[in-house]
Amino acid sequence: MRKNTSDIYQPISEINVTPFVDVLLVLLVVFMITAPLFKKAIDVQLPEENLRSSSVNDARKLVISVNRNGKYFIEGQRYSTQKLLQKLIAWKERNPQKTAFVRADKRATWEDIAALMVVLKNNGINKVGMLVEDKKP
Repeated sequence: MRKNTSDIYQPISEINVTPFVDVLLVLLVVFMITAPLFKKAIDVQLPEENLRSSSVNDARKLVISVNRNGKYFIEGQRYSTQKLLQKLIAWKERNPQKTAFVRADKRATWEDIAALMVVLKNNGINKVGMLVEDKKP
């Protein structure tokens, strides 16, 4: 007996998500590889000191970079003094007990670093840390 050909060629009403998942996994790998590179985008040579402990692992930390020309950066984006002030106030409201960290180039002038510290202090950010490189023995 012969089967009816209309039963053999029925349209599939399911969505094939395998190509979608493949693309998402490739994008995830690309972002995992490139994310650490963004932190090094600002050319800052940190001073070297002998560290006893370094625990800066909080995801809500604020790291303000100062390059050798006295320009301020947060997460790779350059901020003018006025925009930096707005960003600091917003961060302070969200994280009242957290520590802000200054990542200053060793060639930056003390005047630029002191100005940043004054802005932090005047806006209620009293917990401030300095990031340095661990000196190799």
